[in-house]
Amino acid sequence: MGMPFGMIFAIFLIVVFVVIAFMAVSHFLDIGKSAGIGMFYEELQEAVNAAVRGQESSSVFDIDLPSGIERVCFANLSARISNPGADYDAIKNYEVYGANLFLVPPEYAQNMEWKNIEKINVSRITAGSNPYCVDVDDGLRIEKGFYDRLVLIE
Repeated sequence: MGMPFGMIFAIFLIVVFVVIAFMAVSHFLDIGKSAGIGMFYEELQEAVNAAVRGQESSSVFDIDLPSGIERVCFANLSARISNPGADYDAIKNYEVYGANLFLVPPEYAQNMEWKNIEKINVSRITAGSNPYCVDVDDGLRIEKGFYDRLVLIE
């Protein structure tokens, strides 16, 4: 004798509900990662704006990004690339967007791989190395001199 239809249907419903629950939790975790990346971009822009408003500034900006993102890169993709390599290979396709900040590796950036941060001196940031990349653990140094109009990030 087999199991009654009601028992088979109940087991099927339990499996369906468990799968849906895992999908919902995964979706909400992805939303949290996207929010973390968006907050990073917003906080960095606010720190740059605060430096521009001041006469002279030097501060450290801690990088708080979701796991998997290893580096933050500043690049002037319309200028000569002086540091071709894995970082450039990851961001070279974003030249058409006019962005100057990139997250590497882009597959962990929740479709928010690039951003145009305003009021930074990209040509000076990338003078020695284009793209200029910083490890997430190291943080960023935001500097503005008394006579500078734009902010320098190291």
